[in-house]
Amino acid sequence: MKNYAWAQDPGDIPAEKILHKEAADIVIIGAGHGGTCAARSAAAAGASVIVLEQQTKEKQWILGVGEIGHINSRWQAAHGVSPVDVDTFVNDWQLRTNNRSNVRLVRTYAENCGDCFDWFIEPLSEEEKNSIHPMLTPPSPNFPVSLNGLHAWPGTPNMGMALQNKAVKGNQRLAEEAGARFFFETTACQLKKNGNRVCGVIGQLKDGSYVLFEAKKGVLLAAGDYSRNRQMCEDLLTEAADLIDEGDWSGHGWDGSGILMGMWAGGRLEPRSHAAMGGNYSFPGFELIGSTAVLRVNAHGKRYSDEGFGTHILAALAGAKQPDGMLWGIFDRNIAEQITYQAPCHAVFDYTDPKRRHKLERALAEARRHKGKPAVTEDAAGYRRPLYCADSLSELAEIIFETGEERKTFLWETTRYNELCRQGRDRDFGKDPHLLFPIENGPFYACGQKKDSHHPGGQSLKLLVTVSGLLVDEHQQVLDGALSPFRGFLLQETAADAALASSTLLPCRGRVSAWHRPWGGKPESTWPDCEKMYGEINRK
Repeated sequence: MKNYAWAQDPGDIPAEKILHKEAADIVIIGAGHGGTCAARSAAAAGASVIVLEQQTKEKQWILGVGEIGHINSRWQAAHGVSPVDVDTFVNDWQLRTNNRSNVRLVRTYAENCGDCFDWFIEPLSEEEKNSIHPMLTPPSPNFPVSLNGLHAWPGTPNMGMALQNKAVKGNQRLAEEAGARFFFETTACQLKKNGNRVCGVIGQLKDGSYVLFEAKKGVLLAAGDYSRNRQMCEDLLTEAADLIDEGDWSGHGWDGSGILMGMWAGGRLEPRSHAAMGGNYSFPGFELIGSTAVLRVNAHGKRYSDEGFGTHILAALAGAKQPDGMLWGIFDRNIAEQITYQAPCHAVFDYTDPKRRHKLERALAEARRHKGKPAVTEDAAGYRRPLYCADSLSELAEIIFETGEERKTFLWETTRYNELCRQGRDRDFGKDPHLLFPIENGPFYACGQKKDSHHPGGQSLKLLVTVSGLLVDEHQQVLDGALSPFRGFLLQETAADAALASSTLLPCRGRVSAWHRPWGGKPESTWPDCEKMYGEINRK
């Protein structure tokens, strides 16, 4: 590991500054999805638990938008979502990550995440549970089971941020009722070790005093990612850093302090380039038409990719290497049908959500009323993007391109694209025939996204969260410099081995962490196979 300035150990906190001690079997750093669920599960299993959280209890900001990725829950079955074969799911995951993920950890998630989601929403009322929407359910007859060898499954629950936060707070309450103690407004500063075993955490209270939180069995790190640490992003997200020339492109998550504590204790970072959501892709159509694979052209009118390759994010990677300027998604009045051909992924257009459909219809109507002028669309984060409408493709070319050469290129590309669509074979980029729709029925639309390597924003190279960090084994134990596991040190966050690469999966990982063998604790009876999975490997 290079000697980055941010990675340097600041040294031990002097013992004389530690004025108080607390002790528990398990000390958890972070009270978000993962840390909260770990606290509830461990406390219910009989362990004494302390949770440190730097935010206030009343105004805690919880990362996430309310979409909880999982498969095979009872909730999904009750809403008509079909079961998913675990082997297919795990193999698909490994294909998406080029087999870099820890397959045993991914399988643990796949086998248990459905039960965990049902468990996670227990604090909600029946009315609240029924208000959760299963995305893309029922799927349209056009739903692509797979694209380019990658599978897709509908049914991700979308509960919205308010209900998500209520569920997390409800789980905090259940954890406290089981005996867990939460220390809000307490910042974890340093891990304490005894040989190769992590045995505690030094935390700082809001009054500035230090407390040693001793962990008899171990420490669980659930402190989040490093997307708000600009220098870590530039040094570790090398692909994004090489694509973005200047400007602050850091994301929406946390400052990486938990990962740094793990490094200072001897934990080993994953090899670069680290994984992240965003920072290395750019695409037009975000929020308006989601992942719909319409024709995409760059600032010079040139088509540049297979717009529907595998997943929306893979398809959007090509956009980051286009010339700075506008990227355009081009479609006609048949867009309402085309959106039903999407595969579920990040930024999907949920055509089973009436509100989402109404928003699209309203935007298209506004563009028709102001032909030749931009009908600006705005996403939930406040980013504004242009949408144009014209009666012909030649008129659209006049509106969105400045030079005659660019307009000529655009009209040639659309003519070529329409020919390929009618032939049912994309000989230029190999786009799946399932996604080939000619653009020939006016009115015609162009939705834009500015791709700018100097001033990234929105879904154009802007980072959301990072999903890499410290290396872990299949039990989520942090690995040291020799790639051997620490005793008593687990990692549960969006920064662990890139195996579970989204905060939407954190409740499951938190619950799984709580009954792993490193704690020496008793697994919950609802998951009887954990004895078989983990055996005696970490009983001592």
